[in-house]
Amino acid sequence: MQARATRGRLTRVALAAGMLLSAAAVSQLALAAPATAVTGLTRQTSTGPSNSAAKTQNKACPAGTVALGGGGLVTGAAGQVGMDFMLPLTGGTAWSVTGREDTTGTASNWSLTTTVLCAPAPAGYAIVSGSSAWASPSTNWHQVSCPLGQVALGVGGAVNGASISELLLQDLRIDGSSVTVGGSEAEGGFAATWQVQARAICADQPAGYERLLADSAYSSAGTQSVSVRCSPGRTVHGVGAEVVGGEGQVRLTAAHASSTTEVTVRAAEDETGYTGNWKVRAFAICAN
Repeated sequence: MQARATRGRLTRVALAAGMLLSAAAVSQLALAAPATAVTGLTRQTSTGPSNSAAKTQNKACPAGTVALGGGGLVTGAAGQVGMDFMLPLTGGTAWSVTGREDTTGTASNWSLTTTVLCAPAPAGYAIVSGSSAWASPSTNWHQVSCPLGQVALGVGGAVNGASISELLLQDLRIDGSSVTVGGSEAEGGFAATWQVQARAICADQPAGYERLLADSAYSSAGTQSVSVRCSPGRTVHGVGAEVVGGEGQVRLTAAHASSTTEVTVRAAEDETGYTGNWKVRAFAICAN
């Protein structure tokens, strides 16, 4: 009799616990809002003067909007101009790209185009920044992560320490909830210390979110280019790029949203060339 009573009490406790867990699960489901689309997204561009001087090109978002992602494009002097800054400015209302010539310089004229993807700030919008330690390695990288439960829509990065293109910004990778920015010393090395700066543009995951990538051919061609296109019904929200190989002799010359549905990445070997194989990789963050 005592055993039956004990079993009955245990059964009632288990049922009560199960009801509490079920209630908690229902409560969590009720609190979890469905993913929503980012509305009002626009692609903004700005091209600066064509000359042979180092330059910075900024592009502000329209009033009431913030940068979700962005990038840059060098036109002219392929392989001798490095984009060593490509990142959102403080507050996230503009994108900035800086280009500098290599150690030998060039008599050719070249220009910078900055592209930024702007929209009213989506739920959870935040920019997370971080930097590597100042050091003098041949390559360096830094990773920053979004707050728990958010995704990275865009990435910005910079290589700090040189006044000309002796440091190459080569990796701007978007990996779900984090971003990684990498750089390397140019051919011939760099004697002073330098650092990598990384910025992740984070938000709650929007409806239709997808992370796509595409690689160029892996070869020793002087220039490599690749584009990746969003799935039908989706638009580009963020841009990423990577140079695979190159050993400090390949510079990014394009990493931008070439249209509202496509990301294009291009790079070129420096003036002395590179005998090994290398490739470029394009990342597109797309959503409804």
